[in-house]
Amino acid sequence: MTATMAMPTMRWCFWLLSACLLWTVRADIEVPLGIPNPTSLQNHKTFYEGSGYKHAFHWSIENAGTPNQTLHGILELNGNNMKWAWIGLGWGRTMLDAQFIVCHQLAGQSIEMHEHESTGAYKPPYHYYGAQVTIPIRGAFNNNTLLCEFNRKTDPNDGIHINLNLNSFTDVIWAFNPNSAKNYEEKWFSYHEKDHRGAAQADLVGGSIVSIPAKSIERKQLHGFGMMAVWLGLFPFSVYYARYLRSTVGWLFVHLTLQVLGIIGIIAFFVIILTEYIALSRPHAILGLILISFIAVQLVLGICNILGLSNESLSRVRKWVRRSHNLLGAALILTAVAQVALGLETLFPWVEPRGKGAWAVFFALVAFWVTAFIGTEAFFWISVRRTDIGMPQKQMVQKSDKPFATKVERGGTSVTLTETTVPLDHTQIRPDMPRFTWATLNQAVMNGELLVVANGRYVYSIAQWMTSHPGGQLILHAVNGTDITNDYFHEAGFDAEEFVPKPEAPAQRAERTQATLHRQAASIASSEVTAGYRQSSIVQEMKLSPLMAERDWRLVVRSRRTHVHTRLAIQKLSKMLVGELVPDLDQPYANIDADAASTGRTFDPNEYRRYALVENSPITQGASIYKFRFCLLYPYDVRDGEPLGFLPGQAIEIQARINGRLITRFYSPQTDGNLSVFEIDVKIYPHGTMTQYLVKQKPGDRQFKIRGPFGTPLVNPERPLHLGSSDWVPRRLIFIAGGTGITPFLQLIKYLLLPVLEPLRVTTDYAATLEDELTLTRGDRVLVKHHYFDGWAIGVNVRTGMEGAFPLTVTSPRCSSHVSITLIHGVQTASETILGNEFIEGALLAYADCIQVHRFIADGTLPADGAATGIIYPARLGAPDLESILRQRWPLDDEQEEVERKRMFVCGPTGFDSWVVDVVSEIGVDTRCLTVLPSDRVI
Repeated sequence: MTATMAMPTMRWCFWLLSACLLWTVRADIEVPLGIPNPTSLQNHKTFYEGSGYKHAFHWSIENAGTPNQTLHGILELNGNNMKWAWIGLGWGRTMLDAQFIVCHQLAGQSIEMHEHESTGAYKPPYHYYGAQVTIPIRGAFNNNTLLCEFNRKTDPNDGIHINLNLNSFTDVIWAFNPNSAKNYEEKWFSYHEKDHRGAAQADLVGGSIVSIPAKSIERKQLHGFGMMAVWLGLFPFSVYYARYLRSTVGWLFVHLTLQVLGIIGIIAFFVIILTEYIALSRPHAILGLILISFIAVQLVLGICNILGLSNESLSRVRKWVRRSHNLLGAALILTAVAQVALGLETLFPWVEPRGKGAWAVFFALVAFWVTAFIGTEAFFWISVRRTDIGMPQKQMVQKSDKPFATKVERGGTSVTLTETTVPLDHTQIRPDMPRFTWATLNQAVMNGELLVVANGRYVYSIAQWMTSHPGGQLILHAVNGTDITNDYFHEAGFDAEEFVPKPEAPAQRAERTQATLHRQAASIASSEVTAGYRQSSIVQEMKLSPLMAERDWRLVVRSRRTHVHTRLAIQKLSKMLVGELVPDLDQPYANIDADAASTGRTFDPNEYRRYALVENSPITQGASIYKFRFCLLYPYDVRDGEPLGFLPGQAIEIQARINGRLITRFYSPQTDGNLSVFEIDVKIYPHGTMTQYLVKQKPGDRQFKIRGPFGTPLVNPERPLHLGSSDWVPRRLIFIAGGTGITPFLQLIKYLLLPVLEPLRVTTDYAATLEDELTLTRGDRVLVKHHYFDGWAIGVNVRTGMEGAFPLTVTSPRCSSHVSITLIHGVQTASETILGNEFIEGALLAYADCIQVHRFIADGTLPADGAATGIIYPARLGAPDLESILRQRWPLDDEQEEVERKRMFVCGPTGFDSWVVDVVSEIGVDTRCLTVLPSDRVI
């Protein structure tokens, strides 16, 4: 009786002692020897039985519903020939995040039980050395059976240990190894066999445990090896191909295909891992989600980059998109190296003997690509890439003792293929090859061919590069039909050192008197000009002075799309040779070949040369008239025989690719010098194809193909032998214009009355009244550098070499003061009268006796004060108005006056010119004196 009562008392004392030690027991507790009794517990579950081994778990829930609620359990492993065996039970879904109870068979009969903590990888979990909630009770290894009994508080609530859910199912994993070897820590705790593990969901209160499929290590390995193949195989090869093999046709398609396949693979392998449990708190999972997110960003950047090759809007930001795409791509691949290493460390921990082959493949791939990229990059820098061959030493930037100081010699900058250090063995002209002139080449381009010229001689087809060119389709369309020598062999700023900005003219002084000086008879105007004057160094120096301002130059460089191409690209270009450019199709081939060593290129108005748009600004509000300023893309690349400037009546032709079609339009240019810089004034029409295209362009964004000049000049272009002689210009000039048809007239008055860099004869002495003015003596010659268009100009006295302001009223006009010029201009609204107003006002203030202006405003409105010059008529131009003006300015009854001494020009919209011709014919104007300038073509 006493013994019977003593047993429960001792048991309760033992449980009390265990509870007291619950938070203080440390790891590596040697389990008291004693054979646990599995039948004393209410529930059991056999996890494994087979191959001579049986693994089971027995348990009961004690003190249910109290703060001391406890799981009382026994782990059992039975089998023959067990040595250094271990059995484990884990709380969690995978061994990557579970907490374990492990029972070890030690030497002899010793048993050890303690908690283990997951390492986040598939390797033996770490011993947990903190306060343990699993309390060993007893254990034994007897009759080939390993038994370990323990207590574990179900709700530790310590923020470290997992609380066991007794109201639902608890995730459980199990494993055992009946014959363990030593691991990398020299402990008898080695990897279990593939079948000696499993997973279950336990209803600990209800007493049932349901086995569930264990998380598949094979799927994770498939995920890992697949991701490694994409990130360390497919993607680096795609990048390598795009970077170093872009001289091959179709490289973009290869790059795009590999990228798409890689993204498909990533999605597939990501879906595979989604079928498994993912611990989002682990670095590998976090970094993986980041990579997946940025893959989406990279995909969007790649699509925008490709679309920017052919899309006008996206092309403006493509530079930054491309850089972002390249940098993000490199960052993703480098990050993926770390990600793959993290994945391998999870699946095949480095310290484990298994999986060494996977690590060998990883290091081999990384070493291969590092070697490939570094080696190829070095090879390209040494043997393939080329640096800018620079400007030939033919330019002259000279100091002058003259007041305008600096000049730059244009010309001599053409770069020939023989001047490069790259042998062009495939660039061979054959007698059977087609020959082109610039005219026939342009016709071929208009018919849909894609042709470019290099070195002014070789014609290449770029059709096969239209979808593969790294710079995109837009730049190929921009250069189609032009010479690409400078673009192909130079960087954008290769000629920056040669550039000298146009000096800014000093602002007009408010106290300067308007040009109201009395004009004396200019009988001296026809004095002979000596040959010495015509060859004056000052005149030549001023004609060589720069026309571009600093801002113009920056926009020109920005508009260029140059690139120093590799030797591979040059050889590729050589293989695309399809013909030869010749000045004349009738010239014998032998004669052309004899001149092959020549580096000069002859000027041909049919050649499209590329210009940069440097100004796009409205000059009126209501009438939507804009001023566009263009600068030659390579201003120092001059053709032999290139005209010094545009003559009145000449036009240029602009070609643009709009909505997939080549559109051309003629415009009358305004310039103060050579062909490298000019302006056009254009009225913007709501449905105008070219005008709407032009007005949408931003300065510095686009290259424009422009050729010319075309058309017969309104005056004889031959220079007069005697300054002021009117033999080269008719004595009477009448210009009848409608709307923007006034632009040829503006060319005329600038050329005849407001020239720049042309000598003017001083007909009246002038004494300077301000310190910045010139003192002039009758007979002096003065060259104008800048017009204020108020009757004053900045010029240089050729006799003294001094520079300063002077009134144009003391000089004789270039065309002589005996020439009579009349403008009759009809417009729809008063706002249109501002077109050319600056030039007209300047001419009236300088030479009022030579020019008369009549403005007719159809809607009856009047311009604001000072907004228009000349005689204003608030009415539509009619036949009586024409007759009245012509009888004053064009003596209809003077049959003695030679026809050659007078000329009438008509220019305006469709219908206007025919109406004017009918009216003046009825009045009695000799039609031999009449010239109609069509608005849509040149004559």
